[in-house]
Amino acid sequence: MAITLTISIFLVILISGSVVALLDDGICFTLVKTQGYACEEHTVTTQDGYILSLQRIPVGRSGGVPGKKPSVLLQHDLFLDAASWLLLPPDQALAFVLADNGFDVWLANTRGTKYSRGHAYLSGDDSGYWGWSWDELVTYELPAMFRYVYNETGQKLHYVGHSQGTLLALAALSKDKVLLNMWRSASLLSPFAYLGTITSHLIRAIAENIVANVPYWLDVQEFDPYGLPTIQVVAESCLKPDVNCIDIQSVIAGRDCCLNTVSVAALLLHGESSSTMNLIHLSQMITKGTFAMYDYNDENENRKFYSQPTPPAYKLENIPNEFPLYLFHGGADAVSDVEDVQLLLDGLKHHNPDKLSVKLLHPDDVSSPVSIDGICKSMVESQGYICQEHTVTTKDGYILSIQRMPKARSGKPADKPPVLLQHGLMMDAITWLLNAPDQSLAFILADNGYDVWISNTRGTKYSRGHTSLTPNDQAYWEWSWDELVAYDLPACVQFVHDQTGQKLHYVGHSLGTLIAFAAFSQDKLMDMIRSAALLSPIAHLGEMSSPLGKAAADAFLAEDLYWLGLHEFAPRGEAVAKLLEDICQDPGNNCSNLMNSFTGQNCCLNSSRTNVFLEHEPQSTATKNMIHVAQMVRKGTIAKYDYGNEDANMNHYGQPTPPVYDMTGIPNDFPLLLSYGGKDYLSDVDDVQILLENLEDHHSDKLVVQYREDYAHADFVFGVNANKVVYDPIMAFFKLN
Repeated sequence: MAITLTISIFLVILISGSVVALLDDGICFTLVKTQGYACEEHTVTTQDGYILSLQRIPVGRSGGVPGKKPSVLLQHDLFLDAASWLLLPPDQALAFVLADNGFDVWLANTRGTKYSRGHAYLSGDDSGYWGWSWDELVTYELPAMFRYVYNETGQKLHYVGHSQGTLLALAALSKDKVLLNMWRSASLLSPFAYLGTITSHLIRAIAENIVANVPYWLDVQEFDPYGLPTIQVVAESCLKPDVNCIDIQSVIAGRDCCLNTVSVAALLLHGESSSTMNLIHLSQMITKGTFAMYDYNDENENRKFYSQPTPPAYKLENIPNEFPLYLFHGGADAVSDVEDVQLLLDGLKHHNPDKLSVKLLHPDDVSSPVSIDGICKSMVESQGYICQEHTVTTKDGYILSIQRMPKARSGKPADKPPVLLQHGLMMDAITWLLNAPDQSLAFILADNGYDVWISNTRGTKYSRGHTSLTPNDQAYWEWSWDELVAYDLPACVQFVHDQTGQKLHYVGHSLGTLIAFAAFSQDKLMDMIRSAALLSPIAHLGEMSSPLGKAAADAFLAEDLYWLGLHEFAPRGEAVAKLLEDICQDPGNNCSNLMNSFTGQNCCLNSSRTNVFLEHEPQSTATKNMIHVAQMVRKGTIAKYDYGNEDANMNHYGQPTPPVYDMTGIPNDFPLLLSYGGKDYLSDVDDVQILLENLEDHHSDKLVVQYREDYAHADFVFGVNANKVVYDPIMAFFKLN
């Protein structure tokens, strides 16, 4: 009762706001000219008779002469109109930002919205007026808008769509070859072509209600977000046990991080109607997980419209591979869910990589005053290389960032197999990009024709997403490197393999070698990996010679943090700093150079890059992961996480002690390159020797061992001469395999 009352009050407030909104005089007058911009009102008539409103902002606020500026068409989402691009201040709202940056901006308003309710012979009160779904928006509306803007400007146009606006674009691109003659590029925010894994419980409940009661909903015709049928279905759905409607917007769209509350209120005042048939179509996408035309739920009816018993599918692979696409999606988006976006990306896997840019950044995308620059922009594109941002979702729900460098700096496309680079503990992809391009492995590989992919482990800066948790939840940090073996590594390898259609080379450093050894010992991933080059290899840590590392392990410091409730091990955090201070007070520990105290005396680092390194590293990891590493130091074993008592281990493993990762289980004919250093405190020579003894039956022509007497742990990834003494041998090894 309380939930229903809350929703009713909420919707009454919205209804009151919509009544006020009806009194205004058009989008140009109320939202554009009031900000000091020139604005023109236009109308477009579709082939099926709908009369649509279209606004044009021909110049920036500073004025100027309208002319041959690049034109951009902005297409809004479901239940919204062109106001969605205008509600933030001019320096934050996309329509104004584009105008001020020299674009000729056009704003679309879909049929049925407040300013697009005209028709050649029907009115909004006629049932025939509402006989459409997004199929008709693809077939009639988008082409009408494009032709109009193209004819007015004489130019091909850029397109920006949000949510349903992206669905229309993807469907049109897959079927309308004529439209492509007028289309320059598409930027798609919160993109979706699939909705089968949508994580909004409320939307799913509403969709199931609509699909189960199609005759009733068809009789409603106009789906008014403030109408009584809508209020009733929302109220009924909110009573379901798995639906929490305390915050309506967040339960629908996901928990938005960065909204301007004033703009949210304004956005709610601009809620618009759609057709109930359109809502049925979207509900079919949710319940069936398909990207297809409207299903009339009767084979004869489908035959009448499609000449086949089932609705035709829209095929993403029909989108021309050379067409420029820019996809932005968010890890917390409950509508454009990361798994559905992944299905979309799978459909585009043959797209020309320099024509497809993907960034992980639902209302946030159009109503947020901030965005975050990722590794591509900050570390790769700044060096003149093409870079793509991708995301991978693991089976246990972690959303990982992965960067791709598909070309050399010269622009030459990769002509060699893909390579996946995996960083070490408390690091991220920056590891492979920190030095100058002729000294950093990622750049070197790209310039030598390899298709380079760089992973970021869960918990690091750009891989903190999850399908149901946030880093503030303790459960988010309930993992050790066992989970990296079981989930992260397979997800990344599978993704690269699926995207490229090729087996890949693997390069790991430190912890990146440990998770590889563990996976290989279980004969996992071998059908997708060509070879592995493992730098500062770690399978055993019992002989680790780092005084600080050994002191921390022997003092059970990670365990202390865990039981104090600090499940995130943040190396820059106060708790870790205090523990480090305590260790450094011991007379036997020299902390004058912390990096060398942990890693060994590195010979060959570029001191001028230290500040850049410290801007990005070290990164957070799970305290449980640090406990697992400490167990390896104390016990000298390579085994799964020890829960500390036989009963807990029995619950997890069916045996009283943790199972061992058996290095002799690595296939003897799998190509391995191991590169280790004489000064390395972490990958100690005695521990490496134990590993080599485990590999004594490995085929001699499939095992390359490289020893650098002067190298310590960090030299392998940051050494200024590593390009010659480590990376050249790696590429020679790859060529043989």
